Amino acid sequence: MKNHPLFNTFLTLRGNPRACVYTEPLWLIPYNLYLPFFSVYMAALSLTDSQIGFIASVSMFSMAIFAKVGGAITDKLGRKKTTLIFDILAWSVPTLLWAFSQNFWWFFIAAAFNGIMQVTTISWTCLLVEDADKSLIARIFFLIHLIGQLAVIFAPLAAVMINHFSVVPVMRVLLSITFVSMTTKFILLYRYSEETETGKVRRAETSNVSMIKLVLGSGGVFWRVLKSPGMMLALVISTILNVISMISGNFFALYTTGTLELPEHILAYFPIVRSITIVVFLFFFQSRILSLGFKHPMLAGIMLYVVGHLILLFAPVGNTSILILYIFIEACAFSLVVPNKDSLVALLIDPDERARISGLLASLVLCFSVPFGYFAGILSDVDRRLPFVLNILLFAFLFTAILAGGKYVEQKPND
Repeated sequence: MKNHPLFNTFLTLRGNPRACVYTEPLWLIPYNLYLPFFSVYMAALSLTDSQIGFIASVSMFSMAIFAKVGGAITDKLGRKKTTLIFDILAWSVPTLLWAFSQNFWWFFIAAAFNGIMQVTTISWTCLLVEDADKSLIARIFFLIHLIGQLAVIFAPLAAVMINHFSVVPVMRVLLSITFVSMTTKFILLYRYSEETETGKVRRAETSNVSMIKLVLGSGGVFWRVLKSPGMMLALVISTILNVISMISGNFFALYTTGTLELPEHILAYFPIVRSITIVVFLFFFQSRILSLGFKHPMLAGIMLYVVGHLILLFAPVGNTSILILYIFIEACAFSLVVPNKDSLVALLIDPDERARISGLLASLVLCFSVPFGYFAGILSDVDRRLPFVLNILLFAFLFTAILAGGKYVEQKPND
């Protein structure tokens, strides 16, 4: 293991990549503790499926707004300061609101704050990659995903508590712990990171430019994205995967505990199966996946996603084994698709305009995604299988888009 490329990368990280990667568990562990039960928590507080879907759309709308201004804020304030301020607004504030939520409106306000995360998605990514060795960027993204999966091993702690008590009081405790852990992470990252060289240049260049002018001055960046077939394909891929992730994240727990009649506490064990599978893929097959380039792993992953969704739709009531098979297949698909997508987007973006292009892409992705949360909620009110039928249709469109446009990004992600 000590000679494995990912293990070596983890041990030899320096500077901002090390600060970003080493502090990430303080965010990932509590996040994975509460996430499997979040939609069930909302339902337990009397929110309907359509209200849960509407909350998802509110979050997406907020994200779209802040993604649009995120690049300008990141350039104006610097990567380091932006990450601290807006992480606290995007996560510390919402986790407290969620911990004490009483009804729909608490979740509505928290969703609006949580959308601020798009600012720090931009600033944190810039902090992570701008001073990093370009030859290590793909490995760093695989490493981030690997750490995320390892964090899931803590999920059974939540399951044990929920099995002995109930969803609402346990979630209130978990979200309070999340507030403390994430806030600590934000402070430590600020303490042990440094402003990037590109960040220093952009901050100096924008020091005398108003925020409004910076935001409105992204027209050239917009046309640069439109004229790039590779960036347009990345936009399509990112949008569809974002919608699918939103639908699955909000309605899987409701479908399994409602339609398939599985006990709530079992939700914490599914992520473990998923994480073990993803860890095996990333740890043992990462080099082979990278050597295959972009197109073929993505297409194979999409086909696996569809197979998994079909298994989910036809799963018998109360059958845990079939759900475990679905989780295994979905995890294999994730390992083929998501890290490739992340590294592809990072490599396609012009380093000198990373903040503004990242913000514009995120804003476009989220704008296109906004209606799908509420629409999926309405479908779920009719039949909780229908959101996953919608996912299959989206996968079919994504497969066609990659098949047609993959030639524009045939370079391998580790080139």
